[in-house]
Amino acid sequence: MRQAPTLAERAVFLSASIPDPRRWSGSFDALEITDAVSTAARAILTASGTLVSAAHPTIAPLLLYVAGEFPKSSEPRVIIYQSHLFDPILPPATLRFENAGIGVLRWTDAVEGDTPEPGRRDASLQLMRETMLRETDPAGAIFIGGMEGIAIEHDMFQELYPGRPEYALGRPGGEARYLAERADSPLGRELMTGDVYPAVLRRIVADISTSLE
Repeated sequence: MRQAPTLAERAVFLSASIPDPRRWSGSFDALEITDAVSTAARAILTASGTLVSAAHPTIAPLLLYVAGEFPKSSEPRVIIYQSHLFDPILPPATLRFENAGIGVLRWTDAVEGDTPEPGRRDASLQLMRETMLRETDPAGAIFIGGMEGIAIEHDMFQELYPGRPEYALGRPGGEARYLAERADSPLGRELMTGDVYPAVLRRIVADISTSLE
């Protein structure tokens, strides 16, 4: 009997953040985003997948906290990418979890002339995102909450890996809601309105696994 495909030794890209109300006029629910992100992390790690994400200050410590619930493994189960542009403002919790062996930080260079302020960091973020997606070769991508960066990462994933499965959750709001509205996914309405996140994420993980057949 042929074994069912699994996510073992494959990466899943999670693009997520809690929008900044000073720069985001759309609706979102920070608690829903947090709930969905932590549930996504547990679902991927339970399936023996590797979680890949950028070091957004509202998300990376949460992912590493969830990873700390699982037994340590010889290979990193959570990989967080960050640009050296943000060295001075990296949350201490992210470094603390890495020092404890729970996840790994992978650094990319800052582009000369960039600064950490919005609108002045695009080249460094572009380099970080391209490096992250090319190096980890994700089997699928999940999008939760976020602002304009979510759309950029969504388009980049599609360009690099056309046809690979992608899932935007609509209920928590943010930019991902607009992606969910436009998506053509077999999970359709469940992604747009589903709020029982353990059930939604189990469906997503199962769908990614099936795509590996």
